[in-house]
Amino acid sequence: MKIEDEAAKEFLNNILASMQGELFTIDKDARITTFNRAAEKITGFKKEEVLNKKCYTVLRSNLCKSKCRLKKTLETGESMFNYEATLKNKAGKEIPVNITTSPLRSSDNEIIGALEIFRDLTERKRLWESLREERDKAQQYLSVARVVIVALNSDGEITLINKKGCEVLGYKEEEIIGNNWFDFCVPEKMREEVKKVFRKLMAGEFKVAEYYENSILNRDGEERIIAWHNTTLRDKAGRIVGTLSSGEDITERKRTEAELLRSEKLASLGQLAAGVAHEVNNPLAGILVYIKLLLKKYKQNKLQTEETEKQLEKIGKEMERCSRIIKNLLDFSRQSEAALRPVDINKVVEATFSIIGHHISLENIRTEKKLCSSLPLINIDFDQIQQALMNIMLNATQAMPNGGDLTIITSAAKGVKIGGSSKDAVRIDISDTGMGIPKENLDKLFTPFFSTKEKGKGVGLGLSVVHGIIDRHHGKIELKSNPGAGTTFSIYLGVVDEEKN
Repeated sequence: MKIEDEAAKEFLNNILASMQGELFTIDKDARITTFNRAAEKITGFKKEEVLNKKCYTVLRSNLCKSKCRLKKTLETGESMFNYEATLKNKAGKEIPVNITTSPLRSSDNEIIGALEIFRDLTERKRLWESLREERDKAQQYLSVARVVIVALNSDGEITLINKKGCEVLGYKEEEIIGNNWFDFCVPEKMREEVKKVFRKLMAGEFKVAEYYENSILNRDGEERIIAWHNTTLRDKAGRIVGTLSSGEDITERKRTEAELLRSEKLASLGQLAAGVAHEVNNPLAGILVYIKLLLKKYKQNKLQTEETEKQLEKIGKEMERCSRIIKNLLDFSRQSEAALRPVDINKVVEATFSIIGHHISLENIRTEKKLCSSLPLINIDFDQIQQALMNIMLNATQAMPNGGDLTIITSAAKGVKIGGSSKDAVRIDISDTGMGIPKENLDKLFTPFFSTKEKGKGVGLGLSVVHGIIDRHHGKIELKSNPGAGTTFSIYLGVVDEEKN
């Protein structure tokens, strides 16, 4: 650019002075030749104070001595875009600025100076610092939280994880962020199914499950069981863009519960031992009699008779009876992994009776089953609910030392309030005509180690286990009792359709 007359120079200065951005120009000797009103405002210097002075003596940038961009532009003609520096205003205060530097050229392309445009970053820096403080504060909250907190984007990639999450997984934060959660943390056996559910969730085809439990893999390949609470993340338009979840590591609790369930099973089997032995001995005694009769006929060469055939059939039936009793006991005592599946509650009641029915009858107790034949299915772990029913029935038996009546009723229940919502449920009532429970003990009945039995007859874990089982199935249990007139336990378990919605 070549300025050949005063009119042109004045015209250019007027244009530069009126521009909104802060700017100044220098000649080849670094003397300030233009200083606009915006530059005056931010620096506190008047144009008359800085004109013809060396720029580095006025603005005192932190780059003046080591990395002067103006000097480089004057030497090379290269423009410098959007770099940051600090200037000092008239009062000596440092001002953060964003700068763009360009060469000024004459008509024959000779470099005759430079133009520097700068923007005050003070407010922006303050806002960024404020945001950084808020981010750091939020990160501290996340770090202090003793639950796993993890956020995923719509592709399932991890965008946030807190300190507890890193501890549970066994990785550093930088090793986790950006990885696909399902490939990185979910066991292979369930990975594809969980991915499928997530994709449908992102597409809006599923509602997010507010609570669920599943396993994750840590760095050592160990599976940890996490109880998750979840919500979806949405953009301003309401589109689902990811999920935010908080999870509690319940692995040790699950192991303790499993051991407790196992102990209670063994205790129940111990109570049943005498009755089971008696029930198995009866068919075995019959088998022994028939075998002796057959041996006698064998010696007399009289085996090929109609009576022999009937005796062999009876032996077979008695053997099947023994096998059935033993199978039921083995099924009940087996340590199996908890698994929810749709089940007809009546089948659970019948399976429980097949194990303890004879034991109850030996105690001079009459039993009655009133099972509704048209009940919806419920999502339960068959084995655990069977154990809950058995514990209640055995408790009822002990509450009737002189005999009595035990009644089991199943029915459908509409709009039952469980937790914070109403749902359709299946109801199981177990009633006895025993001694009942004193009012002062009703609130303590499900407390671990609370027992009304004589010393040595129980440790008070049976009903606590029952309460835990029903709670894990997101059901509820109610109790009504009158001293001297018996007790009724009512169990409510949500039906399958309700669980899916």
